[in-house]
Amino acid sequence: MNKTKNKLRKFIFFQIILTIILSIYSPISIADENNQIQSEIAATENSNSNITILSPHAILMDPSTGQILYEHNAREQAYPASVTKLMTAILTMENCKLDDVVTVDSKALQGIPRSYTVAALQPGEQITVDKLLHVLLIPSANDAANVLAFHIAGSLESFSEMMNAKAKEIGCENTHFTNPSGIHDDNHYTSAYDMALIGKYAYTFDTIREIATNTSYDLPNLPDGKERKFKTTNTLITEKNQYYYEYATGLKTGYTDKAKSCIVATAKKDNMELLCVILGGDKTEDKKAQRELDCRTLFEYGFNNYSSSDLCIKNNSIDKSKVTNLPDILRDTEIGYEDTIHILVPNDGSYTTTYNFKEDIKLPIKKGESLGNITYTISNVEYKVNLIALNDVYPISTKDVSYLFKVLLIALVLILLVSVVKKKNRKKESRYFKRSLY
Repeated sequence: MNKTKNKLRKFIFFQIILTIILSIYSPISIADENNQIQSEIAATENSNSNITILSPHAILMDPSTGQILYEHNAREQAYPASVTKLMTAILTMENCKLDDVVTVDSKALQGIPRSYTVAALQPGEQITVDKLLHVLLIPSANDAANVLAFHIAGSLESFSEMMNAKAKEIGCENTHFTNPSGIHDDNHYTSAYDMALIGKYAYTFDTIREIATNTSYDLPNLPDGKERKFKTTNTLITEKNQYYYEYATGLKTGYTDKAKSCIVATAKKDNMELLCVILGGDKTEDKKAQRELDCRTLFEYGFNNYSSSDLCIKNNSIDKSKVTNLPDILRDTEIGYEDTIHILVPNDGSYTTTYNFKEDIKLPIKKGESLGNITYTISNVEYKVNLIALNDVYPISTKDVSYLFKVLLIALVLILLVSVVKKKNRKKESRYFKRSLY
């Protein structure tokens, strides 16, 4: 009976030791209680004071993210002229196929002032949507804009309603269109910021981007043999022009006497793409074009002062060495980013990073659980992403387990020593008892 009890005790004891050892080498991390984390990397906000813009309205944006790098009177109302045609191109892409054949409605050719550019479209002429888009965006043909509007909506008024609805959907705050081409109307207005949003949206269409890179385009000759050959209105992409900019890629220009020179311009250098909007550009005292000069200024500012960067990558771990006041509850927890933030970062490092952790984190913590967020502040704009646990967390710390293991190990050794001593004593007693009998 005693031998059976001893074996049972030993079996239970070694099961306990085995469980402790397995828990120590388990892949699941463990941690203690939590408090709020908040750490800021001190930095100076980026200053745009070194930029001189000649035009009354300007903005510089990253077209992939909508990040604004610079703006000057960008929210103020202004006339857009033919950059309006970007919205017409957007609605065309969303409502037509490029190989659709359009019959030119004679009503669409009415009401265009003689001084405005046209593609000499003829009543009853059949032409594809693709060709109409080319003459819409390259030479800025106003008759092409009207023909597309009639084809899509049946009238200029109905198409204008579609334009305004789309502008609102995109996020425009101060835009109202009354026609598809940009023919001047006091009630036809926008802002540089809104046009940047429209340009950003138009930039998502490969067809629009590709067309905007062309410097010329031809339609078939008229029945009388008159040629229809057109050149781009965008001098930024026109080689040998004094305003040619080697990194420019598009997008759309505009001009009326009231609106002055306008443009939604794009440029690409290495892995960076930028979009700028200029509204109301005029001539300098030495007769140079403010629009083109401002575009170059803004693009150079962006390319020279920013770099494309992944501030954080989804499921990557944070660098805890940059976090002060890290609470004990998270010291053994792998903390990661819930999403990726790809953005243009100032080369001088002038942005702040703030870790904000929840105050009510309790154990256990499950993998994927939200722990708070990290906020990047660049030029007074905040970009946030949630911070999550990348592993499970249980309410016993590694130090506690290690300490407990050491205590139990010492106890085990003591028990074994005591057991050995007792066994030796029993043997001695048995020998002495046997001797005494004799």
